[in-house]
Order: sequence, then C-alpha cells, then structure tokens
Amino acid sequence: MFHLGLPVREVSPAMKPRPMEQPTSGHHRIACGEPCEATFGSERRQGMIWNVSVVGVYCVLAPPLPAPGEIVRLTFTLPGDPAPIACQARIRWQNAPSIFKGCGQIKMALPPGCGIEFSVLDARDAERIAQRVRATVISAR
Repeated sequence: MFHLGLPVREVSPAMKPRPMEQPTSGHHRIACGEPCEATFGSERRQGMIWNVSVVGVYCVLAPPLPAPGEIVRLTFTLPGDPAPIACQARIRWQNAPSIFKGCGQIKMALPPGCGIEFSVLDARDAERIAQRVRATVISAR
C-alpha cells in the first residue's frame, strides 16, 4: 500500500516506538517512523509519520507544505501493526525547511513537515493509537 520504491529495512533503534519530549498540550506522543499517504485537494503525496499522539501526528513531507487549516485525508500504520488507519485531519502548523539541511524552521529538532490534528477518526483506530501510546509510555518508565 505504501511502497515508496525503497528496499525494506529494519527499523532503526532511533525510530522504534518510544516516548518523546512531551508538548505543552500534555498529550503523550511516541516516535513512529512509518510511511503515510496524505491527500489534500486533488494532490496525493507520500510522507512519513514522525510521531503520533491521540490527537494527531507530525508528518514529514517535502515542500510545498499544505497550508495551516487545510483539510487532509491521511492514511498510515502504527509500528508493527499492518492495519491501516485512515482519517480526516487538519493541518495545524507548518515547519518549513530551514537553511540547515534536514531541519525545520520552527522546530529545528524536527525535519520539515507539518503538525496534523485528527478531526474524523474511527473510534477503534483512536483506541488503537491510545493503547500504543500508553503501552510505550508505561514500558519506558
């Protein structure tokens, strides 16, 4: 479903699910590293889910980035779980490329991409995400 033309490799330890520095929102997020497909307007693009929480994801995308407020159809999987999650979401913020290769302008610790908030998400998928986040946070303690 998400074939990007790249050879299949073992997930690097840096991108295995783990708790991350937490945002001020208080929602725990975990590293993801899974490919995704984002459709906005008539454009369909491949990206990567950098991290995931119960309220949304950070998605690495090549420019041009969708505008804040834009509605996106997002399909992705959780690490080790091949069942796809498809949802409608909204672009909350952009992290355009900076002058430093691979770093965003707003959050330099993140690659260029955007923060995406779930707006329509199946309850079963929401629970799968919540369970994965809880399990990862608990296992890291």
